[in-house]
Amino acid sequence: MSDAHATTFATQAAFASGQPHEGSPVTEFRRTPDRVFLRKFFNRRLRFPDGAEHEIWGFEDEKSGRGLPSPLVRVTEGQVMHGILKPSKKVHTIHWHGIEPDPRNDGVGHTSFEVTGEYTYQWIAEPGIPGDPNAGAAGSYFYHCHVNTVLHVQMGMFGNVIIDPVVHPDFPVPAGARRPFVDGPLYDIATETLLVPYSVDPRWHQLSHAAGLSGEDVGLNRFEPKHFYVLGGNLSQPFTGGGVHSLEAVRANAVGHGFPTLLRILNGNYFPTQVRFTDAQDNPVRIAEVLSHDGRIFRDTSSPTGPSRPVRDVGNKLETAVLAFGAAERYDMLVCPAKAGEYRIHVDLIQWVTGQVLFTKVIPLIAI
Repeated sequence: MSDAHATTFATQAAFASGQPHEGSPVTEFRRTPDRVFLRKFFNRRLRFPDGAEHEIWGFEDEKSGRGLPSPLVRVTEGQVMHGILKPSKKVHTIHWHGIEPDPRNDGVGHTSFEVTGEYTYQWIAEPGIPGDPNAGAAGSYFYHCHVNTVLHVQMGMFGNVIIDPVVHPDFPVPAGARRPFVDGPLYDIATETLLVPYSVDPRWHQLSHAAGLSGEDVGLNRFEPKHFYVLGGNLSQPFTGGGVHSLEAVRANAVGHGFPTLLRILNGNYFPTQVRFTDAQDNPVRIAEVLSHDGRIFRDTSSPTGPSRPVRDVGNKLETAVLAFGAAERYDMLVCPAKAGEYRIHVDLIQWVTGQVLFTKVIPLIAI
């Protein structure tokens, strides 16, 4: 497009508020889905573990109830996914963060539209190939509203996405186990756990749907959290019944006691966050092995012609006692306590300018 035909905006606010709105647009090249997920908008005051109540906006389906985080989306590589959005109030989208479908199905109003009626998002996760760093989508992602994004995500309009790998004949999977990616290590389905740090600035939860989109300064450049939570739980048990789903404890298999435990982390904060693994006396222990970041596997790509095996398979396990990350980052890691007993996961919220630890939540980790 030539400069003569390019659209220009006087301000960032004009750009953000001028997205095309559609009622119920058609899903182009629609295919028969393998998995269908309904996501309806809701707003409700929810009571949190510290006794505080906050106005929460989120997504619900037919069975989930009105809760935080929004219901999990879980598919397998190669499956056709349909996500049906019903905004109910105002306009919303669903952005599939990190998955990168085509523009119409990516849920970003700048490149497609914001939905007022109903829309069925469609995408397919590419199957993985052992040793190929450029194939496969297995890993941890998340979905969120991309209308007035910074506010709507803080209000609770987000949920987790897990893409499981296809089973390759060279990497079979026994009963009770799964792999995080096609040629990844086996892990225990029964103890797979989600950990989502999330903090609340109460002032933001009093703002309106479109606060700031007309150029007014509503203070969305100032995030001042007063409450800190750790959401999540055991993924073998569906999050149903609504309410706040808090992570109260993690159960992990000690080394030699079955398959290891997989911990999936999503940072739902706008401040840096870190997790620290310690024993019961708060001494650091290197029991976390990091496997992937933002849905991308850590592989050895040193050979231009040979296979790119996972770094753990070439003698370079990424083992640590502490992991620091920023907003919206996701990590998948095995938790491998050396022996049975009590350990701890310390989750710290860090002020991004001063480096001060504002809050810490301690989650018991019980190794069996």
